[in-house]
Parts: sequence; structure tokens; C-alpha cells
Amino acid sequence: MSEHRKICQKRLFYGILSHFTATNCTNDKIVLANYRNTGYNSYMESIVLASGSLRRQEYFKLLGLPFKIIPPLVEEKNTGGISPPDFAMAMAKKKVEKVIEDLKGKIPLWIFAADTLIAVEDRIFGKSSSREEAEETLKILSGKEHEVITACALFNGKANAIDCKPVSTHITFAQMSRSDLNWYLDTGEWQGAAGSYRIQGLGACFVSRINGSYSNVVGLPLREFYEMLLQNGYPYRD
Repeated sequence: MSEHRKICQKRLFYGILSHFTATNCTNDKIVLANYRNTGYNSYMESIVLASGSLRRQEYFKLLGLPFKIIPPLVEEKNTGGISPPDFAMAMAKKKVEKVIEDLKGKIPLWIFAADTLIAVEDRIFGKSSSREEAEETLKILSGKEHEVITACALFNGKANAIDCKPVSTHITFAQMSRSDLNWYLDTGEWQGAAGSYRIQGLGACFVSRINGSYSNVVGLPLREFYEMLLQNGYPYRD
């Protein structure tokens, strides 16, 4: 493995924040200050995480939240006529509703789902289904600014209501050469990633600027999620 690739792979959560030239990258650090390394607290209530995302699972563990994973089977199809934030919120809510439906009346106190997408001038980019599609997406992102939107949906069983909010981060990509494209596509990292790249992985090698929450780009905006828990009465700090 080349030294260049080793360096890129080390740009994970703690190191990458200092790598970027950012105008607002401090929110995640506030939440990290509350991290408990002593395990779950007994007063915390279990949350159903309606997601198969390993990154979101890692963030739940980071926050010390007890959770159960139930990934819903939901078709993520944009039929047009809806803005990227509204589409992300619709999908996040749909995931929560699907879990409620699948549990057949055994509704838990808390369910959380999120949906992350990439938008360029209101054009939505989700997960690429092929290498060719990933290549076209990366060509569009190359040398330009795009928006990463994650909608967070929290079902509060006590209130029987879903709180849903979108969070936006602006990312600027460096110009990608033909060699850059081939190398990154060969890694396979684009698979299963919104916008066909992972900022927490080798995709960071092509990010020249980030404005907003880094964790939002990974798939869970920590500051906003933390506030959502408190605002809905989740016993996080009791």
C-alpha cells in the first residue's frame, strides 16, 4: 500500500476536522465533549435504529446510546417535483413508518431513521447502482460545490409523533483527474454511498473544503441529533 493511501485512510473522524478549511466545523466537537466511555447508563431508554448503516451505529455507540437495529426495506425513488430537503425528510419519515408497520402494534418508545443525499442545483444524487453511474456522479461533483443533506426523523412514542429535520453541509470537491477517478472507482468505496464517495474514507482525498457539520456528511449530524433527543424529552443527561 502506498504511503499516500495510508495517509488518506487515517483521515477518519478525529483527524479530518483539522484537515479541512472550514467556516463552521465546531458543532461535532461540542457533542464529542459529552461522550461517555463508561458504557450505557441505566436511565437511558432503548432506541430502534431504523438503519443498516455502520457509520450511524458507530455514532450511536459513540454517544453511549442503547439501541436495537431494525433496517426497513424502503424504496428510495424520487419521482420529481420535490426539493432535496423535502425528499430527504419524506424518506426518513417513511423509514420510521415502515418500522412501525413491521412491528405490528408492538411500537417502541423511540425510533430513529435518517436519509442522506447529495444535491447539485436541486438535482438529487443517491447511491449509485453501477461503476458507470458512480463515475458520472463523481464527474459532476469534480471541481464543484455540492450540498449534503441528512434528514433526521425521531419517533417519540410518548407523544405518538415524528419529529423530522433536515441538516445541510456544503462540500467543495477538488478537480479529479482521469487517474483520480479510476483509482477511486477501483477501491469500490463508492458502493452504497450517497454521491458515490465516503468522506470518512478515501473520498476525503478529494474534499478541499467543508462548510457545516462533518458528521452530517457521514450520515448523522451529531449536534442536531443531540438537540433533537433533548427537545423530545429523551433522558440523555438525566
